[in-house]
Amino acid sequence: MKLFSEFKKNEICGLTEQVKSLYIKELFEKQNKSILLVTSSLYEANKFYQDLTNYTDEVLLFPMDDFLTSEAIAASPELKVNRLETINEILLNNKKIVITNLMGFLRFLPPEDLFETKKINLTVNNEYNISNLKEKLFELGYKKEVTVSKTGEMAVRGFVLDIFPISSNNPIRIEFWGDQIESIREFDVNTQLTIDNINNVQISSITEFLIDKPLDNFNIKQRDLIKYINPKSIANFLGGYVIFNDYEQLKISYSNLIEEIHNYSLSENLPSNIKFMFDFNELEDKLPDIKYFSNFDNHITSNLESYNSFPLDKFPKDKDGINKMLTSYLKKYHKVYLLCDSNKNINKIIDYLENPNIVLTNFNNYVENKINLIKYKISKGFIFESNVYISENDIFNNNVNQEKFKSKFKLGIKIKDANKLNIGDYVVHFSHGVGRYLGIKTLLKNGLKKDYLTIEYKDSDKLYIPVEKIDYINKYSSNEGYTPKLNKLGSGEWEKTKLRTRKKIEDIAKDLLKLYALRESTPGFSFLEDTKEQYEFEKEFKFQETNDQLKVIDEIKKDMEKSIPMDRLLCGDVGYGKTEVAFRAIFKAIMSGKQTAILCPTTILSNQHFNNAIDRFKSFPINIEILNRFVTPKKVTSIIKRLEEGKIDLLIGTHRILSDDIKFKDLGLLVIDEEQRFGVKHKEKIKEYKNNVDVLTLSATPIPRTLQMSMSGLRNLSLIETPPVDRYPIQTYVLSENKAIIKDAIYKELSRNGQCFILFNNIGKMEEKRQEILQLIPDAKIVCAHGKMSKQELEEIMENFVMGEFDILLCTTIIETGIDIPNVNTLIIFDADHFGLSQLYQIRGRVGRSNKIAYCYLMYDKSKVLSEVAIKRLNAIKEFTELGSGFAIAMRDLAIRGAGDILGSEQAGFIDTVGIELFMQMLEEEIAKLKGEEIENKEEKLNAMPIIDVSTSISNNYVEDEELKIELHKKINSIDSLGALNKIKDELEDRFGKLSEDLIIYMHEEWLEKLATTLNIKNIRQGKNSIEITIPKEIVETLDGQKLFIGVSRISRMFRFSKRGNNLIIILDIVKLDKHFVYYLIELFELIKKIKTA
Repeated sequence: MKLFSEFKKNEICGLTEQVKSLYIKELFEKQNKSILLVTSSLYEANKFYQDLTNYTDEVLLFPMDDFLTSEAIAASPELKVNRLETINEILLNNKKIVITNLMGFLRFLPPEDLFETKKINLTVNNEYNISNLKEKLFELGYKKEVTVSKTGEMAVRGFVLDIFPISSNNPIRIEFWGDQIESIREFDVNTQLTIDNINNVQISSITEFLIDKPLDNFNIKQRDLIKYINPKSIANFLGGYVIFNDYEQLKISYSNLIEEIHNYSLSENLPSNIKFMFDFNELEDKLPDIKYFSNFDNHITSNLESYNSFPLDKFPKDKDGINKMLTSYLKKYHKVYLLCDSNKNINKIIDYLENPNIVLTNFNNYVENKINLIKYKISKGFIFESNVYISENDIFNNNVNQEKFKSKFKLGIKIKDANKLNIGDYVVHFSHGVGRYLGIKTLLKNGLKKDYLTIEYKDSDKLYIPVEKIDYINKYSSNEGYTPKLNKLGSGEWEKTKLRTRKKIEDIAKDLLKLYALRESTPGFSFLEDTKEQYEFEKEFKFQETNDQLKVIDEIKKDMEKSIPMDRLLCGDVGYGKTEVAFRAIFKAIMSGKQTAILCPTTILSNQHFNNAIDRFKSFPINIEILNRFVTPKKVTSIIKRLEEGKIDLLIGTHRILSDDIKFKDLGLLVIDEEQRFGVKHKEKIKEYKNNVDVLTLSATPIPRTLQMSMSGLRNLSLIETPPVDRYPIQTYVLSENKAIIKDAIYKELSRNGQCFILFNNIGKMEEKRQEILQLIPDAKIVCAHGKMSKQELEEIMENFVMGEFDILLCTTIIETGIDIPNVNTLIIFDADHFGLSQLYQIRGRVGRSNKIAYCYLMYDKSKVLSEVAIKRLNAIKEFTELGSGFAIAMRDLAIRGAGDILGSEQAGFIDTVGIELFMQMLEEEIAKLKGEEIENKEEKLNAMPIIDVSTSISNNYVEDEELKIELHKKINSIDSLGALNKIKDELEDRFGKLSEDLIIYMHEEWLEKLATTLNIKNIRQGKNSIEITIPKEIVETLDGQKLFIGVSRISRMFRFSKRGNNLIIILDIVKLDKHFVYYLIELFELIKKIKTA
């Protein structure tokens, strides 16, 4: 398809955005020169990028944050990686189409040759001093971390250097022997284990601040580049054409930017002559080949080419309406093209429209007076010079499936462990209660170095716990804001607390088991296995299912096919695809001839589900109705009648569904959205349903794993933890209140047709705040919402906001949970230091639910000094911008809410006294006890001494970081077999380098402990010259003495036997042994195990 025959003119007028993209594509193909397109905003740049990816692979994005974000707050790391990737691509081949926004165009950059010369090439067996390498990597912008989890990080441990280079899909591990590179390996960011050996690696810069001499200051900004070198712009990297999109708008944006810079410099007391970036006019004057896209009203040059192009009107949703519109185009315009990008969709259009005027052809064989159906991809249709071009997306009213710019900015899933121990954290020790963790201390015991965890109790008493007992310590977590009291060592108060809690837990466990037994004995309906229609319905899902979704769907279907009523809880962040899972279960129930219902806590949510259901089930003859306060009395009467007659397959509604006059003919499945938000009366009614109807409950409040285990078999739980494919992390900024940034943030959102949430938790001053925001943004439509309004009033405001009648919702913390408003992608929180972490996380989860980048500004009063707790909390939320971190991190704080929801809120007080983790462990043990399962005696294990003494200290030369040391001790403590020992040994050598003999002995000692426990050998005496092992009578009786004697003498001649009473004593003389005695003891215990089982 060719729209343009020549490209001689400098100014091109009258093109729609869609046609501009085609102009750029054709210009690029014909002239074989690079093109830089400059737009006013990042939003426009992104749109052009999305469009052009439909036509060519040679398109790159050079995206830059707006001025205030990058100067006053922090530039987005993802956008930075994107710019650097674009620069690296241009360095390889500068015949590209590059799209940038005004800020990207004006940005100071180092010259191309610096990007090339600063690259580091490393090859196996070559020499490179590790300290010099570290310095070079700092200069390239890499940041030092404990473990590498995202692009741009590095970690050094002894002779091992981990780095996540910008160009790499996986992080790289470089192991040295002195200065020689011994190996280079790719490793998995989540397991931290090697994936593959490679021979060499090239490391490119992760910063745009490169200079030709060592940096004297790491606290610099991009604007300082001009002090060191003569900077370049992105246009210098390309040569070729520069096209300014909507030149007049660009000039307006530039003058606004100059004003913004002036105001910012004044507010920060900066000198007026500071140059933050290039001057637009100076840059423009130096460009050799410029083209302008302009509008009819304002011409820039006399060298002008004008065209007529228009966007298409929206097509109707029904077949007849579509055909009518196609016929009107055929009568009115010269040529009509209908363009599809696949044979499958061509057939779909022919079958669906059944229009005799449609002919299948190609661009060279146009058929007059017909709608020419051609295989060609465009994202959206348009009218150009009296020809009509229609895309399949126009016909089917598809939202164009936008291509997210493929950033290589990678981050691990296990970003931060919410339960990791930091110095100063409260911990719970099973036997001694609540204390404060003070870190790891290495002490000498019998001449051996041992690592101990130091815990401080009341009156500054200290307890040193051997690292082997680390499993008996939990990080203390409870309801937000609850500070625990430290227990007094040896006072007995902790035992009393545990006893009270255990009594409460016994009651809970009995109730839970009663409930379980009742459910198991109630007969239910066994749904049919998947039908042909089910497969067709599932195939129509527009998106790619995540693995979690598929797993959960399978779990639910298996439950439905059983004859016991299902009671399953499905947890997942909003937008993670719970609705699709519910729809598939509903479809399955309807195919088995049953009625279904979705119960929602609010009218808005019910409307949202209803519209989604109408769209999702449209290809199937399913009758769907809605019941809420917007439905007229006449319609309600009709619905009630048809429901009782079995003529409605799916009823969606609010608690109105639970009214006594609502009678189903044959209800098979009830789906409940956010059950915790219904009142006591409604919950009782839901309980009645649960006795004989399958129930699926959806929740966006995460339920912790510990809870999942305790509930195992009591209420089935499914988790969706993977985010959808095209989600961006939420860009989160913590800063003091700043009007310029508020104004900028809101305008940025409104300019991309989005909406904003502003959270202000002071009802009394809300109107005053509204006026203040109106002064900043006079043309914004602002609506207030708070808890003193009636439920109906609130629902109406939210309904109007969802419908897009307001730009800004100024509200208290009542922002609806569960409501999906993909159009809201900016959130400003005033006095953010007043909120708890889980609260902040839940609120922040209201944005970032579409494929736009979302922004969250956490602001605090600049006149206030923040408390240490508030600073920690705000930084924590800032760190947790990664996707899915909701589940991983807010888990700990939301755990308590989840526990309250499932176990009943009166449990909260008990949970606080011992912390959620211990509470859950105790509940799990109690349930196991009532079920008749055997449980281990924790007290006995905790007080048991190690059977032999070896060094358990991890040297600082091997691992310096405490967090990693704890992780290593935990791994070593889990060793219970030769297989486990070898696996952990391989992992440690892979991650940290070669193990010392002391560490290997420590690992074998852990295995020996487990063997001794299995064999019930408790008595081993360790002397200076010998080890004495007592084999108790009950084991001696199971052994063949001859086999034992022969086997032991094969292990070593240094073993001797004697008898004491009925026990057998085996003595090992250790003075002349070739290796550490622990190896001989393991062989001995393995031999006893073998003879015993034989």
